[in-house]
Amino acid sequence: MKYIKLFEQFINESGNSIDNAQPIPQADVIPTAKWVEKTIFPKIGLVGLDDDAAIIGSAGKKLPEQTSGDIDLAVSADKIAAHLGSSLQNVLFALNDKLKSLGYSTKMAPGFNQVSIGAPIAGDTKKGIAQVDLMLSTDLDWSRFIYHSPDFRIAESRYKGAYRNLLLMSAIGNSFKKIVSQTEAGETKEFEAYVVRLNQGIVQVRKSFEGKKGLLKNAALLKEFDKFVTNTPSDVVKLLFRGDHSPTDINTYEKLKSLIDTSDFLYPEVRSAIYKDFERKLIDAKLPLPDDIG
Repeated sequence: MKYIKLFEQFINESGNSIDNAQPIPQADVIPTAKWVEKTIFPKIGLVGLDDDAAIIGSAGKKLPEQTSGDIDLAVSADKIAAHLGSSLQNVLFALNDKLKSLGYSTKMAPGFNQVSIGAPIAGDTKKGIAQVDLMLSTDLDWSRFIYHSPDFRIAESRYKGAYRNLLLMSAIGNSFKKIVSQTEAGETKEFEAYVVRLNQGIVQVRKSFEGKKGLLKNAALLKEFDKFVTNTPSDVVKLLFRGDHSPTDINTYEKLKSLIDTSDFLYPEVRSAIYKDFERKLIDAKLPLPDDIG
């Protein structure tokens, strides 16, 4: 549930964390990102976009008349840590301190492993200040995959990226669930499952319903059993589907659901459980149900 809550915060966006930030016209998204690339990246040890950084999320992919609340940039945590002489564990704080020393207004969000800054829109202060979120990533391919947003300019999807990710979470979580122990009455005491962690990848976890006074309503995570599985997008596809499918085949809600409904899906016996779980996640995230669910 912790990661659903984090994801809910992410998909609903944090709004203007930078006090004087303004909405960004779509035409100004790339010029603003390019200004950050030219002005800030060299000072924190980055080469540039499509090298050790990437634009992620929906900014720049909306209809021309729409605006974006911020620009999300995934940036290499390893490169920044090396440049600033920091450990990966402390690089978020080192980055925040460095940006402040350069005179930028910042807002740190440890839960998202990101630092937000105020940047001039399209490099022109007369246009106002845009919020740019520098999201530390240890694997840019994973960040591009998990934070992918459909391109609404070409009607790539009717639904924002949150729908794809919540369905992916349900598919992964229900396809790899195994009971570890039960009570004499057959109730589950402990179970293992795969989960999707936005900042990490696919992880096998163990949870327990056991409490001091009997079984708990909600299972508690047993952190010592966490086991990393993969953060390679092509491996994620292979976990769920047979055949020669690629990450682009599941980069929208419609594509992912369509593939789950085919014979290539490896776990057809849990389809019903997946869709019930997906519906619950949408309700928890306060998102309307798609037309083909419910």
